[in-house]
Amino acid sequence: MKVYLLSLQRVVLQILLSVGILLLAGLNSIHAADSTALRYRAAEIDEPGIRLTSGLTICDEVLWKGRWVNRYWLATGFIEPEFHLTSVLEQRQGLPIDGFQLAIEGQDLGGTWKWVKAEKSEVHNPDGLLVTLELTSTARPITVKIHTLLYGGPVMVRWLEIVNTGAKPTAITSVSPWSGMIWDATDVKERFPQGATTPFEVGYAQYETWGREGAWKFEPVENTTKTLAGTRGKSGWGHPTFFAHNKVTGEWFVASLGSSGNWTYQVTGRQFPDSDQDLLFFRMGPSTVDPALRVLEPGETVETPRTHVLCMRGDIDSVIQALHQHVRHEVLPAPIAGRDMLVEANHRGYIVDHESEPGIDREIDLAAAVGAELFVIDAGWYGPEPNRWASNVGDWYAGAWLPNDINPIREHARQKGMLFGLWVEIESIGSASKLRQQHPDWILTRDGKPVANGRQLDVSNPAVAAWMESEIVRIIRKYDLDLFRLDYNTTVEAGGNRMRDGFLENTEWRHVDALYAMFDRLHRQFPHVIFQNCAGGGGRLDLGIMERFQDTEISDWMRAPRSLKIVNGMTWILPPEILLRSFGTETGGVPSDADLVTQLRATTMVLPILRGLSPSAEEFNPLLKEETIRQLDLYKQVIRPIMKDCRVYHHTPVTPMLESSPWMVLEYSAPDSHADLGWVFRTSESGDATYWFRPRGLDFSRTYNVTFSNSGQTVTITGDRLMEPGVPVRLESDLSSELLIFRAQ
Repeated sequence: MKVYLLSLQRVVLQILLSVGILLLAGLNSIHAADSTALRYRAAEIDEPGIRLTSGLTICDEVLWKGRWVNRYWLATGFIEPEFHLTSVLEQRQGLPIDGFQLAIEGQDLGGTWKWVKAEKSEVHNPDGLLVTLELTSTARPITVKIHTLLYGGPVMVRWLEIVNTGAKPTAITSVSPWSGMIWDATDVKERFPQGATTPFEVGYAQYETWGREGAWKFEPVENTTKTLAGTRGKSGWGHPTFFAHNKVTGEWFVASLGSSGNWTYQVTGRQFPDSDQDLLFFRMGPSTVDPALRVLEPGETVETPRTHVLCMRGDIDSVIQALHQHVRHEVLPAPIAGRDMLVEANHRGYIVDHESEPGIDREIDLAAAVGAELFVIDAGWYGPEPNRWASNVGDWYAGAWLPNDINPIREHARQKGMLFGLWVEIESIGSASKLRQQHPDWILTRDGKPVANGRQLDVSNPAVAAWMESEIVRIIRKYDLDLFRLDYNTTVEAGGNRMRDGFLENTEWRHVDALYAMFDRLHRQFPHVIFQNCAGGGGRLDLGIMERFQDTEISDWMRAPRSLKIVNGMTWILPPEILLRSFGTETGGVPSDADLVTQLRATTMVLPILRGLSPSAEEFNPLLKEETIRQLDLYKQVIRPIMKDCRVYHHTPVTPMLESSPWMVLEYSAPDSHADLGWVFRTSESGDATYWFRPRGLDFSRTYNVTFSNSGQTVTITGDRLMEPGVPVRLESDLSSELLIFRAQ
């Protein structure tokens, strides 16, 4: 009898385990479908309020005492009954609950707004519901239209349209397109994690310097305001994005400012112990040290940068996947058929600052020999003086060291089966350039003095912007480009300024507006050209610039392990298939940093750029060549099809950027879970030499063939074994790696 009961228990346990695995598989399938197919958007307009619904996310706002204020955010699809909200605003009076903020000539217009009208309409490319509320100020001749786009998922996008309805110029001195209360957590103290005194934490990018983007850090926000700013004159290697986490509800709130200039955001936590109440607020917008952000002429209208807000429940993986879904389908330009996710080669390896036609042709031959699909001539092809790429910018004609110009080189690349692209730093004006001699008045100034040693053009000047656009058009047409690569190495810090209508106005807003409008027109004019973003590597990765570029380079810091950590961090926001990373010899020290396969693998986990394979074909080590070909073929045949539209899982989501950490592990899963990639990198010889990889993106009711790329061996593993204990990856040495390839039977 005892044996029978034990056997019965085993049977029941096995049934429960099987049901659990099937349920997990079902949830996984639902999750995959939810990110692409299940979309819902609606707006209920009932003066004086609007309730916005996108997916399961609800934002409820109302005009109250002349303020447009947030009443609640919810991520479960429920609508709060009105009787729950009757006195809530009175209780929050004096707190930063305004849904947007605007100051004109130093006067905060909160408390002066009056409802004019509200409407909604369907928009397309991409499809969404646009909700527009018009308010007018009783204190100033200012009208504001609050535009909010709902796409049907957990991300909403908002911007303001500000109109000067007065008879004289005025100035915007501060603005936050979206702000207000995020959460009101009441009666939840018993759910606090042990030792915690607040339910809220905020994640932010620690650094804003080159080679350090993606270094996320989380801190509690308790009776304090966390302020972060971008101060480099561009959105910076830090990112205008924060991740707020409510640890007692499992909710996340992510806000990202789509602006390529200086920015500031604040996250404020307020605790009221007597009532067991914790509240979290935010504001974010463009910023300046000057009195005026933007001067408005009478009758003039200006649009603010867009703020992208996500509110949802789930883990960090589901949050990141929702952000990727938004970026892929509602931010980025559409991929050009047959021209996305290409293997790219770049000439800056062995002939940096010593460009010649034979030298570049040699680089083309080397790139073609390993299977590159696109060749780009980078800095150094232009201007009056040899070997001075940074000083020559502004003179966009081939230097004397290229006597036949670029076209023969382009034709050589095409004969080798590659597309062709060209690098230009159109916003800059070098000290050796003729342009600087001809137009000293085009140099950006601050308080009348040149900014950044005079290397920056004043893009806010309409004449300068028109010249820039005409030059880009000329270059694309003259050289019949397949790709135009924009760089921006100049760091202008506080930016330029000038007196305008009696106000000292910062020039950054106008610079960014001119740049965005320029590339919007260029996309329409050249629909088959790939536009590639680079700003000293990752100096502009904000969602505003990414609306205009198909892909982007992260910091051209090629050395491991930091380069791996940059990929790990930046794939919190941007999907891996648009991030460019280099392999080769341009950066000193790289060849000794990791084994050859790991160096290649660190490149093919995003978009690869080849920069310096060998001084010549004769000196190209055949073993290096063979391994490069093998890894690039693996990228084309296996990695690229999975990485496109993949779900990304961060197994080591927060890694210290400048200190040692044992592992960096990412997972890319195909949307239907039929295939999966597990990237395992050992980043220091600390801890156990074995990492147990437990995939999260698979269907655990299925069986998978698992290939260990290092050995080429394949084993068959069932779903329950993948869940526990997982797949052991043993890496004995620092800066070594393994790529696991999963394919469903």
